[in-house]
Amino acid sequence: MINADIESWALARAHHIVLNEGLNLAKAAQDLDRKRSRSMVYELRKVITAAIVEAHAGSFEAEGGQR
Repeated sequence: MINADIESWALARAHHIVLNEGLNLAKAAQDLDRKRSRSMVYELRKVITAAIVEAHAGSFEAEGGQR
């Protein structure tokens, strides 16, 4: 991935995360459902971590596997 690709990918990925996991977390919090809120926080962390790992792997591949 080159820088422009990374930026557009990150924007699209963040949009997707906020629309899905973020909205689910907001709904659980609005319902005052602590169990579901904790579950949604875990899911949000998992998705963000996966996105960071994906971005790192993509930038590593773009550099030709060299650092």
